[in-house]
Amino acid sequence: MSDPSALEPELRRCFDEGRRAWPDLPLSPEAFASHLAARASSGEPLQGEHAADLYLACACAARVRGAVDAFERVHMGRVGGYLARMRPSPTFVDEVRQVVREKLFVGKDGASPKIGEYTGHGALASWLRVIALRAAIDLRRRGGDAVNDGGRAQADPASDDPELGYVKQRYRQAFNDAFRDAVRALAAEQRELLRLHFVEGRTLDQLATTFGVHRATIARKLAAARQAVAEEARRLLRTGLGASEAELASLAGMMQSQIDLSLPGLLKNG
Repeated sequence: MSDPSALEPELRRCFDEGRRAWPDLPLSPEAFASHLAARASSGEPLQGEHAADLYLACACAARVRGAVDAFERVHMGRVGGYLARMRPSPTFVDEVRQVVREKLFVGKDGASPKIGEYTGHGALASWLRVIALRAAIDLRRRGGDAVNDGGRAQADPASDDPELGYVKQRYRQAFNDAFRDAVRALAAEQRELLRLHFVEGRTLDQLATTFGVHRATIARKLAAARQAVAEEARRLLRTGLGASEAELASLAGMMQSQIDLSLPGLLKNG
């Protein structure tokens, strides 16, 4: 199967489109087809609108010369923008980029390079954004209060679902509405505590002084308020959207991973 014409029509079209987008990356038709066959989702059609992204990811996974450099040139510069709402330092952004590079192209702790998990269900940039945010949240969680966050309570990393960006895209508006309504449903004290922390940037020590309690108590109250938002949003999605339990599980992971990123805007505008 050295000729692209030997591929099935839709697969051939995606291959040809990818090759036109990346003419300097000599990926073989065999490698492209094998890559997709090994990672095909059950019953999921090939997403031709992201053929160029799929070709680039496959070329990176196949270690085609120049592919990682092309990915770096087009995508890695966007990582700082993905993290903008976290108000990261330049050093922190560089650390996140390095973690993302290791995850995508090297693998860690015996895991295969993550770039091989991209299947074209959603734009490659959106998929990368999810990975970068998870890496940033994990770094910040392990780094405590040290990285430009004024001592914020830490979010748990999202579940390791490579198609989370696809789920989010499908339910984007419903998710936004549920999250907004969940914040509005908070008790007044919880909402004020979150506002002071996420909008005004009060540290745990400052909040403990304001509320006249121990620092550990404030940390527990913040965690409980964040959890209340996630649980109420999940309930609203279940009743208003009729999402399946599997979809809700993915959405719950996304909510938990991105809650610290979304709360500032919701509390400021709510």
